[in-house]
Amino acid sequence: MVNILSDEAIVLRKSLSGDYDVSLTVYMKKYGKENIYIKNGQKLKSPFIYATEPFTWFKAVFIRRKEKFFIREIEKSVSLGIQIASDIPRFTTAYSITDLFNRYVIFPDEKIFVLLKKSLYYLTRTSSLDVFTANFIAKLVLLSGIFPELDRCVRCGSPINRKNFKIISMQEGGVVCSRCSRQKPYYGYGVVSDLKKLRVVSFRDLDRIKLSSPSSTESFLRDYLERSF
Repeated sequence: MVNILSDEAIVLRKSLSGDYDVSLTVYMKKYGKENIYIKNGQKLKSPFIYATEPFTWFKAVFIRRKEKFFIREIEKSVSLGIQIASDIPRFTTAYSITDLFNRYVIFPDEKIFVLLKKSLYYLTRTSSLDVFTANFIAKLVLLSGIFPELDRCVRCGSPINRKNFKIISMQEGGVVCSRCSRQKPYYGYGVVSDLKKLRVVSFRDLDRIKLSSPSSTESFLRDYLERSF
């Protein structure tokens, strides 16, 4: 059975197949992560050649045949790859977040699609790449429904502040107070403070916030994400 449908997609990866063809890994707004094969996609005369580079958003008409997607027509596309690739640190950041996305996001989720779309757009404008990366992972964790508890001890329920904070437990999914744990903290309260900021900050205001320890916060989020999936 053949279905014709319209959807948006973001290119995560592009692979060359033989001398002429292309294989894309994309994340679609309605259908999630899919692989799309484009016959003669490497040829300059291909109508899809400019919309198939990594970090490109496009809206298209697709043909779905036997659970496989093929592009029938691209209606609109925005390629951010040239802007991103012109700056090595920015390109490295883009590759890092799309690699994380490709590893941990499987099922369709329109909110997560919007997160990736906004992230690639604001990546071309941000001046703080370390904060940007930590924010992307924090938002991915938040939208996945696994954001750690930061306000109350996960063991006794007591409100947590800088004075009574002891650890942030990945296994238990949140902060633990000094009455409930004697364990030496690996991540300090600065990470908790940073996570609270990232939980609510918008992309538009991202360059206005300061994190106490962006590298430690990013490290925690990466470890937390890996342990949670």
